[in-house]
Amino acid sequence: MLKIAVCDDEQIVCAEIEKIILDFQKESGIHLEVEVFYSGSDLYKFIVNEYAFDLIFLDIEMQDLNGIQLGNRIRNELENYITNIVYISSKDNYDRQLFEVQPMHFLPKPVEKEKIIADIKLALKILGKRNDVFSYKIGHSVHKIPIKDILYFESLDREIKLVSTKGNVCFYSTIEAVLTQVSSYQFIQIHRSYIINYAFVSKFRYEEVIMRNGEHLLISQRRRKDVRDLLISYEKEEESCN
Repeated sequence: MLKIAVCDDEQIVCAEIEKIILDFQKESGIHLEVEVFYSGSDLYKFIVNEYAFDLIFLDIEMQDLNGIQLGNRIRNELENYITNIVYISSKDNYDRQLFEVQPMHFLPKPVEKEKIIADIKLALKILGKRNDVFSYKIGHSVHKIPIKDILYFESLDREIKLVSTKGNVCFYSTIEAVLTQVSSYQFIQIHRSYIINYAFVSKFRYEEVIMRNGEHLLISQRRRKDVRDLLISYEKEEESCN
């Protein structure tokens, strides 16, 4: 099941998007749960008091709490980096403001049915990935952590430090063994000591990445081209799903 929110102060836009979602649910047989909101503050209160959504179609130009302000609250105040946000707007001059929220997509108005459906399919694909886990051993015990919760791995001599949204843990392994286990996900080895989760990157710079927890990690000189190529690959993969 995919939990979807539609938020726009234009009721006709909400009705249009909701119909596209419900028609797709009927045609595909996929269970989609939809909630509609006509203000950013109502959506925010719902998320705080009820539950978070997997996907939000969010208008930018709203009166009380606009889409960019709400997106920043979701990411920074609620520390929710998982919900996929698709911004919708009749304007297209928000690139710099949207960067910090890292939306999954931007859709111009009037919205197109095919693009709404493509974003739903991409969100379903991402949700499926979130159910996967990374396994590691401490002593004789095997531990598991959802892939979606991992920020990065750091090699410390004979140990690996795993940094996640739940805290940090160290276990005996090698960076090569870790890379093998996460190679089918969007992880990037930026240095002989670091493997990062693309989903938790706030900014990429020429010599470093800034993670969502504020940490700066060095990109080694010999890996800069590989990192750039992987970034292009991941961006094209996301675009192809849209």
